[in-house]
Amino acid sequence: MFLALAESLNFSKSAEQLFMTQPALSKAIREIEGTLGLPLFERTTRSVQLTEGGAKLLPVARTIVGEYEAGLQRLRTSAQQEALQLAIAALPSFAHALMPSVCAALEREHPAVQITVHDCSNGAAIKRLLNYEVDFALASVAPSHPDLMYQELLRDRFVLLSCPPWSRQVRARMHLDELMDLPLITLTNASTALRYISAAYLQRGVEFRPKMQMDQVGTIAAFVRKGLGIAVLPYLGMLPIGSLRGMQLSEVVDGPVRSLGLVTRRTGSRSPLVTAAMQAVQDASTAVMERHPAWILPPHAQGRKPRGAAR
Repeated sequence: MFLALAESLNFSKSAEQLFMTQPALSKAIREIEGTLGLPLFERTTRSVQLTEGGAKLLPVARTIVGEYEAGLQRLRTSAQQEALQLAIAALPSFAHALMPSVCAALEREHPAVQITVHDCSNGAAIKRLLNYEVDFALASVAPSHPDLMYQELLRDRFVLLSCPPWSRQVRARMHLDELMDLPLITLTNASTALRYISAAYLQRGVEFRPKMQMDQVGTIAAFVRKGLGIAVLPYLGMLPIGSLRGMQLSEVVDGPVRSLGLVTRRTGSRSPLVTAAMQAVQDASTAVMERHPAWILPPHAQGRKPRGAAR
């Protein structure tokens, strides 16, 4: 904090750089000055300047921080020599569809690799990336944070999942307006899937109100099998259910299309392992599109329709 303020001589800029509030930074600097027993900065309503004591402390602080960062780097290098480590955050549906083949490909090339996959919500995935807890994230909805980049990998169409008791009301092709009178089951507000379907109805001036909301797709499937409702999900979100025996998959003709992509930090170097993992993700995305061309669309695809609904 002392170095940041000494370089910018601006509390607002330094606080923003340190991801803290200006009052918190001011309090911290006062505490440092109290501990040292001398003022480090001269403050006026218009400017901030180093005191004589602050100027003498500056090269000492730079040396201390430099040695600390060099020590951390030596520690990282030592750890990397002992084992290859990779951490990825991904939406559960994305993790289910891509990560098994990605990890298998990486283990073939790097037998000693140690992979951690955090299957979590979109917001949690982005937060882990910003906190340097993962090397990259697989998420939906391009993040607005200036330090992150989003590369769309594929687009995921919405489907209906129902069982025989609803066969008269649910056809192979359905429109959004026809879903309003059905007992729909969706994921909870934490899911990007719900945001997409809610936005689609909002564009029609209608508030989307499902019958039930749940956190896990497997739980939704159990309710659908009992005839308690009809699930509306992205196609990839439906895949973890496993068996569709006895259930009908229907197209939402004018439904939204969910964007799924690779989120990375704009700055910083990438290890060869991270680069290989990102390429494996792109290859796996292509394979998923080839296996499910009726429902999974390539990036920026427009106007493609499913070739038919499956039972």
